[in-house]
Amino acid sequence: MIRKLLPLAMALLLLAPGRAEAATEWNEAVTVYGAALENDPQLQESTREILGAAESDKVAYVYSEDVQEYIGMNYSDDVLKSSIRIIQQDQGYGLDITVDESMGQITQITDETYKNALLTSGITDAQVVIGAAQDVTGESALAGIYKAYEAQGEAIDTERTQNAQEELGTITEITEENSSVAGFSQEQLNKMITDIKIEVINQGGNLAESEIRNIVDEQMAANGLDGILTQAQIDRIVALIEQIQNSGLFQSEEAQALKDSAQNLIDQITSSDSFKNAVDQAESLGQEIQESSAWESFRTAVSNFFDRVVSFFRSLFN
Repeated sequence: MIRKLLPLAMALLLLAPGRAEAATEWNEAVTVYGAALENDPQLQESTREILGAAESDKVAYVYSEDVQEYIGMNYSDDVLKSSIRIIQQDQGYGLDITVDESMGQITQITDETYKNALLTSGITDAQVVIGAAQDVTGESALAGIYKAYEAQGEAIDTERTQNAQEELGTITEITEENSSVAGFSQEQLNKMITDIKIEVINQGGNLAESEIRNIVDEQMAANGLDGILTQAQIDRIVALIEQIQNSGLFQSEEAQALKDSAQNLIDQITSSDSFKNAVDQAESLGQEIQESSAWESFRTAVSNFFDRVVSFFRSLFN
């Protein structure tokens, strides 16, 4: 009887409600220029080359009011120069982000930090190029990405985008505060925060502050940052995760897509030369960094699956 029913149980589990709905792939890319480029054709042309924009792209501009709406920051139009080109992909594609610094540097934000922020905003599957023809901090590029979704008629949750900006700011500030601290790297911090998101989702996505703090402590140790981050920095990370959780992201339909893209980000970080250097430095300081949470995630998934199979059969015979 069990052998006959097992394939049916597996099929029913795969069709069960709650699976994330696939994102819609766009037919064309969207290029969003910073407002400062609107009346500067030469600067816009240089930026267009950096982004690889095509004639078929939809074109929009990100203005100061967009930056205020999406990330809660105040900039005048004349300083908005970072620009983006994005095309939404089907679910499972992941986040493919290129930060092109061939003409101007993005001085504060790495592509991993951009990815973490986009995951928090609910964007999990897209191909993105970020660049500027002059040196910029790069913060307003996030607002440009959100403006692209608006240009395609897709709603963006501004609570989540402002949480994403808060996350970006937290990572940037903690990195600056630890710039001269041995054993710290932004790659470790990005991986730690990504691991925390995955674990919060694995534990139901609606945790008490004490439970979140336990996860933060565990992942801090797992990423070689125990004894390096200050208590104030730890408290900021805990508050950030609580804030993201309160938006409902960790229990939403997008939670599984977020987990998948987050795992892709972890794999990218752990395969980078800078992270490998961080591992070597941590070892020299007597610490250990877990290079990937993929195995633990797999074990959790298998355990959850068989729990659901057992529950299914119990429901049949009770």
